[in-house]
Amino acid sequence: MAFPSGTALASSKNASLIAPDFHETRTVRLEQTIHLKDIPSGSKQVKLWIPIPTDRNWQRVLDVSVTDSPGVWKIVPQVDGRGDFLFVEVTDPPAGETKVTISCLVERKGVHFPLDNVKSLPSFQTELFNAALDKTSPLMMADDNVRKLAAEACGTESDIARQAVMLVHKVAEVADHYSKDPSKPHCGRGSAEDCLVNGGGCCTDLHSLFIAMARARGIASRMQYGYRLLDAKEGTEFDPGYRCWVEYFIPGAGWVPTDIVAADNADEANPYRWSSLSPYRVWLWEGRSFELTPKTSSDAPIDTMLCGWAEIDGKPVDPLPAADGTPPQMTRTVKFDVLQHDRPDGAPKLPE
Repeated sequence: MAFPSGTALASSKNASLIAPDFHETRTVRLEQTIHLKDIPSGSKQVKLWIPIPTDRNWQRVLDVSVTDSPGVWKIVPQVDGRGDFLFVEVTDPPAGETKVTISCLVERKGVHFPLDNVKSLPSFQTELFNAALDKTSPLMMADDNVRKLAAEACGTESDIARQAVMLVHKVAEVADHYSKDPSKPHCGRGSAEDCLVNGGGCCTDLHSLFIAMARARGIASRMQYGYRLLDAKEGTEFDPGYRCWVEYFIPGAGWVPTDIVAADNADEANPYRWSSLSPYRVWLWEGRSFELTPKTSSDAPIDTMLCGWAEIDGKPVDPLPAADGTPPQMTRTVKFDVLQHDRPDGAPKLPE
């Protein structure tokens, strides 16, 4: 949906299409395993909702198979194209640990959009973007503090592309990821409010703040989740954690991706630092306030998932680590091999 209305396109004299000026492709063979531990003896049923790679902007899944499952499974597309989940039901599970493994081929494209010196198309139909413009979303609310910071960042600028760049820079200015400042919270709710109070946090904190600020300015934006596959980890089995990034809608460009954490940690001389996304990651799902299909026992929206969702006898498994740093009950490991990687000769590496 690059152009919500032909009128907007036809009426623009100074704006033009904004196409990526950088292309990079990386194809990996990936094995992903979900582990659910500490299943009590005598449990009757385990249910797992596991996000798996699927086709998306700048991602193609060339093959996928379920190679290990303790129970009946099916792949369930989530509503509004928010991703595919592997739903697994295990009856009379053994005590201790169970696991589910998938294998797939994933092709990712790295992209960069040159937004610094362009003008976006003048308008878009907001009715098409209601969810991505919601100023009251849990943990991403555009309250007075957020609106004030967004106004400070953008000043009198009215162009959507330029405002988006200003907002990204403002978040990087006022908030640090814990990888840059270890004193910041390492794991939490992923909240715009918490990010402002703490001056940073995890990637979801920073990107929640950006989304709240963007929506305060009338810029459609949404959260994306997955994880990174860095070259140094190739051939080893490891826990990738998770990684989120944002997409914001720029008329004339469509949805533009940015990982503020990766950009802020990158070499300042890198010309592709901002408004870009590297191929060193896998996309799994979109958004928050997730209403899973099939429904969970509580049928309540889920705002925090790290590697999926699990229930034991109808009770949800806490997705977060314990306060003392003990890993959560549900974890993920991956192993991958790079089959092909094409990058323009001499081009700087996109921020990982």
